[in-house]
Amino acid sequence: MAPAARGPSGPEGRPRDPGGRPRRPASGTPRPTTAAGRPRPAARTRASGGAASPPRSPPRSPPSRRGPSGRGPAGGGAGRRATTARRAAPGPRRRASASTLAFGSIALVVVVVAVLVVVKVTGSTGAPAPGTQTPAVVAASPAVLDDVMHVPASVANAVGLPSSVVAPTVDRSRPPLVLDHKPGVLYIGAEFCPACAAERWAMVMALSKFGVFAHLEQTTSSPWDSDPSTATFSFRGATFTSDVLTLHAVEHQTNDTDGIGTRKLLEPLTAQESTLWAAYSAKYSGGEEGYPFLDIGNRVIVIGPSYNGSVLQGLDHADIASKLSNASDPVTQAIVGTSNYLTGALCSITGGMPSSVCTQGVVPKATHAIDAGG
Repeated sequence: MAPAARGPSGPEGRPRDPGGRPRRPASGTPRPTTAAGRPRPAARTRASGGAASPPRSPPRSPPSRRGPSGRGPAGGGAGRRATTARRAAPGPRRRASASTLAFGSIALVVVVVAVLVVVKVTGSTGAPAPGTQTPAVVAASPAVLDDVMHVPASVANAVGLPSSVVAPTVDRSRPPLVLDHKPGVLYIGAEFCPACAAERWAMVMALSKFGVFAHLEQTTSSPWDSDPSTATFSFRGATFTSDVLTLHAVEHQTNDTDGIGTRKLLEPLTAQESTLWAAYSAKYSGGEEGYPFLDIGNRVIVIGPSYNGSVLQGLDHADIASKLSNASDPVTQAIVGTSNYLTGALCSITGGMPSSVCTQGVVPKATHAIDAGG
């Protein structure tokens, strides 16, 4: 390789002063000199023919460090090498824009609402709340029972047969149900069951017009199921005395004891009870034997809730009983409206007895609706 050419201005093309010495640059580091003050010759490398190699180009600065996720420092390039000896000063850190924060907040709200909707639809969180205990079963409050069993006729007539209540099913395909030589009524429920909890209020109200209850107890439905802890009664150990009909009320399962699904068998069914439950369930609920089940003389059938039990949420026994004198209250509409239908159904199997019940107010209308349905 040929040596680097020297022009009149001296090595490396720099101008000389009148003394023949190369001039120093106006700025920058002065070129090194020998002890005699002469410029130090450029370093040479060995090459074929002893020719000098061209001057080395300035060394490249090392690549910039990468920031998180393989990116360069904030304000710099994404992992690119620096092209100058100095690295650009870092710029200000990027901040989330107002629109990004707004969208993030909206997304969080949507997630929370979705979780609440799922809980609401499924009716259960799947886990008991801290301190949740198995509901107690105690003697029913006499004051509560008095309010339930003595709803003024004016209130019952004003409520009538509301559309919010599901009318019972009329079915005369089987022989009349007779229990202890009287028209029979069969109820199968469970203490954990929230729909049973709602139905019992109307049952106690209607049946008390035809006989006398003793040893009724009060409790709540499962705190882990849908419509948790609905205030209600329990028929376990209760008796019912009547001159015109016989009631067999079976609380088939207990309440949940330690989370949903932890109920146990409480009162077993007889062969006749099992047969009727299975037969009507196969006909009206796809074979699923659900609660509550009410068979009024093999003439009127109730399978499932008669009204939306959520109307009782957040109310205790005294709260519910105190509302039954107000005909416009949703609680009264649900319970008294269901009781009116049941009273008409009971009159249809007792031959209209007692007349003091079956000929008064809204009851004839309810009985006619039952009879017409058959």
